[in-house]
Amino acid sequence: MYILDKVKLMCLFIKKSKSMNVFNFFDHPGKKQNKEYFVHLVRIAKADDIISISELELLHRIGKKLGFTDPEIDNLIATTDKSDYIPPYELAKRFEQVYEIVKMTMADGLIDNSEMRLASGFAVKSGFIETEIPNLLGLLIRGIKESKDEDELFEVYKKERIF
Repeated sequence: MYILDKVKLMCLFIKKSKSMNVFNFFDHPGKKQNKEYFVHLVRIAKADDIISISELELLHRIGKKLGFTDPEIDNLIATTDKSDYIPPYELAKRFEQVYEIVKMTMADGLIDNSEMRLASGFAVKSGFIETEIPNLLGLLIRGIKESKDEDELFEVYKKERIF
């Protein structure tokens, strides 16, 4: 009887929480990967010791895109501990993440050297070849400044990619 009451209570809780997803109760691999990636974004935003309003807005926008709630995002921003990053297998996903990292470095209008070192390190961890990273980051910086979208830049990257 006691277990049945707990199950009913849990069902009621889930039913009342319209915005909740059953995955919120489990740390599935996709969410773990998103969390590790988001922590890298936070580190880049904090690289110059200040999170600007534009960086904070971008963190929240990306965090929601990754499936996090505002309290989860705020908690991840407040607690940026070290974590091992497991990059996605797909080149397009890895490119997207580096694109967002570079966009984060540019959110406050300044590109700090420590932010660029973190972006470069993230690109290495994402599986990009070290010799191609300067070209990749340069392409992204120019493209973002010219308001080009991620898909357009990815097509250019694939054409110019050095193997």
